[in-house]
Amino acid sequence: MKIEDKIVIASEFSQTPGARYREDGDFSGEQFLDELLLPKFTKAIENKYILLIDLDKVWGYPSSFVSGSFGKLSIQYGADVLLKHIEFKSEDNEFRLEKIIKEINKPLKK
Repeated sequence: MKIEDKIVIASEFSQTPGARYREDGDFSGEQFLDELLLPKFTKAIENKYILLIDLDKVWGYPSSFVSGSFGKLSIQYGADVLLKHIEFKSEDNEFRLEKIIKEINKPLKK
């Protein structure tokens, strides 16, 4: 499969991702999942391609944001399916990528 779509979090969502739930404030993991990630991810599955997620140019990723978006998606679809259809780009901070992959492989089930 090849990359046919992407999400640049800094420009399409926020340079300052927030907490887990919408009620916790702006730019939550829940908002990111519902408005950007899930629609593009399901399209990637349906059309059998890879969705590139650019993690760069963001101040940071709170663990609650990661859990509320990528973790929740992993619980719903499974880590294997998620990692088959999503590729991450992180040149600014390799730890971010490791943190997200860890959450996908062992999501916090809340």
